[in-house]
Amino acid sequence: MSYNTKNGKQAIKYLVSSKEIILKYLQQVIKSKKFNYRTFGTDIEEPLSDIITQVFTKGGFIKSKNDYVLAPNKNYFPDFQLKTAPPIAIEYKSGNRSQFKKGKWVSVKNSQNDMGTLNVWPQKINKFGGENIYYIFVVYNFNAARNDILSIDIAPFYQFLAHNSGKVLRYREKDGNLRPKDFDAVPTIKTFAQFMSLLNKTDIYRSKRIIKRHRSIIKKANDAIKRGLG
Repeated sequence: MSYNTKNGKQAIKYLVSSKEIILKYLQQVIKSKKFNYRTFGTDIEEPLSDIITQVFTKGGFIKSKNDYVLAPNKNYFPDFQLKTAPPIAIEYKSGNRSQFKKGKWVSVKNSQNDMGTLNVWPQKINKFGGENIYYIFVVYNFNAARNDILSIDIAPFYQFLAHNSGKVLRYREKDGNLRPKDFDAVPTIKTFAQFMSLLNKTDIYRSKRIIKRHRSIIKKANDAIKRGLG
């Protein structure tokens, strides 16, 4: 696979400098096309790919279709790959500042969406390197009264993640999905090395909890069998 000679870090710097252009484009898109809060994250992917392709083309980072790859399906990583040197992986994430709870819309500080699972992150990092994976995070506010895109942020993926007092990453135990920081929170995971340390601690912590829970289930089952035999 060949890559163009453009530098990946320069490409991201150029993309970050174009945030206002991207934001205004997306804001215009939602005025001309109906979006639903339930499917916003999926529906915004195509226009987001369109505008960042335009931005990279204008900046000289894309000169032909061979210079980038769009995800063919929702399970493919990343959503957008720029074939610079090194190659850059860009994933799209989004969060709604409003949620429908108990029959009414309320304002929330965290979207609690999926930020990648514990067991999959090593594969992503092996493919692209931890310093070459970025998120474009779109913050929107969809409720009964309004449909707005409020902001976008572009940064290394780990800067969007939450952790618990620096001990373990915040995650959902049943599947290991990592969770985002609050919308207005300052990033507290500032380096890839810090992320890797937290990832390893979290993986061990979750594994111990699962083992402990399974031991408890097995013990209860064995006790029930013994009582039955008695």
